[in-house]
Amino acid sequence: MNAHDPYEISLRTDNGNQFDIVVVGSGPSGVHAAYPLIKAGLNVAMIDGGLDSQRQSKELQEFPDAKLTKSGHYYGFVKESSYVFNKTFELLPIKSNIDIIQSLAMGGLSEVWHGICDFFSENELLAIGLPPDEIKREYKEISKLIKLNFRTPLDLHSRLLLAKAKRNIQRENSIYQAPLVFPYRTSSFIEKLKQFKNFVYIPNQSVYRVKEKKDHVEIQSFSIDKKDESIARASFLILAAGSINTTRILLRSRKLYNFKTSFLTKANYVVPCLHLSSLGKKNDSKKSRYGQIVISTKETDRGADSFFIQLYRFNPLFLHKALQYVVLPKIIAFPLLSALAPYVVIVDVRFPAFESDMTFCKLKKEKGKRDTLEIFFKETSEELLRHRMEYDKITRQLWSLGLVPLRTIIGYTTSHYAGGVSVDKNGKFYNSRRIYVADSSSWKILPAKPPTLTIMANASRVGKNVLKIFK
Repeated sequence: MNAHDPYEISLRTDNGNQFDIVVVGSGPSGVHAAYPLIKAGLNVAMIDGGLDSQRQSKELQEFPDAKLTKSGHYYGFVKESSYVFNKTFELLPIKSNIDIIQSLAMGGLSEVWHGICDFFSENELLAIGLPPDEIKREYKEISKLIKLNFRTPLDLHSRLLLAKAKRNIQRENSIYQAPLVFPYRTSSFIEKLKQFKNFVYIPNQSVYRVKEKKDHVEIQSFSIDKKDESIARASFLILAAGSINTTRILLRSRKLYNFKTSFLTKANYVVPCLHLSSLGKKNDSKKSRYGQIVISTKETDRGADSFFIQLYRFNPLFLHKALQYVVLPKIIAFPLLSALAPYVVIVDVRFPAFESDMTFCKLKKEKGKRDTLEIFFKETSEELLRHRMEYDKITRQLWSLGLVPLRTIIGYTTSHYAGGVSVDKNGKFYNSRRIYVADSSSWKILPAKPPTLTIMANASRVGKNVLKIFK
């Protein structure tokens, strides 16, 4: 450590290492990997970017007046307007043919997560490479810990749609349900962890390399503000920086430049729909803040459910985005859309993702520049055809529910990523003795359902596997 480093911590383990465990990342995987270790009394440090998710760039304008990026994508707008995302993309550069979102904020991407979640099936867990029995036990513990809400308050749209679904002749292979939701931010959970004397939260650090020694792991990072380098030492390391950054760290640490490894993200269709049954009716805007109903399917695709649909209310973000698709002057289009907004439901269709030669990432090293992670994502012709066929069936379901599709926007603008590294059954990094992976970078597929609940359950499982070594 540098002598003037403010993070020189006095905690020492018996073997002279600075910590028993270092966890990299403060998102859902990081906090839930750390929690069982902290409860057991081990000295645990969490190294994290820790940026303030509420801080915005000085150039940020009010949303209705802000300009869309050239791509027209919402993530591009966020990247340009948010201090955290600006800083993240500066320090963790990415070159990609699709929009990619990552975050150095305290709490990671959970800070922009609206809380819809679901459990994966046994077949999905097996396809991912996770042990179903262990994950199911962790589901129960995590649900209690975060106080998962199994009773969702329904607004007018939800009540009308669920009532219509009960009489829907198109629902033979579909499941309509209110989603599992909860107002959960891992940054708040970190504040609780700070109350433990054996836990240290180290913010303002970007980890760039890890070195495994005979009896410890060195974690090299630099201060985001001052650019000072620091080295932390631990008996064991748990990487939970999100699949993209965990992959980046390990590729750099093993000097695997230009090495192609897996990358998974979901194809999704975003469909604004006019909800005919709601026309002229007053909606209860205080209910269902986190989402409305979801539609899943009994049909499977290589072990995963063929699709997962979230339905939620139209909001100002989509109102602004929709303006670019209206062939009218904005002075007319904006009030017109505003008048229709209370009667519009957003249908967000997600499809599962599988490993393919056409989807990969690799780390590029350029002289005098930061390492850049290059990501390439392209669906196979078979996948495109399968999605079109699924969407044709979904469209018929939407019409039968009284939802009139206004436009279909096809893209990959999701913050759900997976793949990149290989681990054993306990979560230990391939060909390693002291490095474990707790996020989705080890997954073999990415199901259509929201993955955060499973990420938390698996992280807790990995943390407990590390704990066994100390017992």
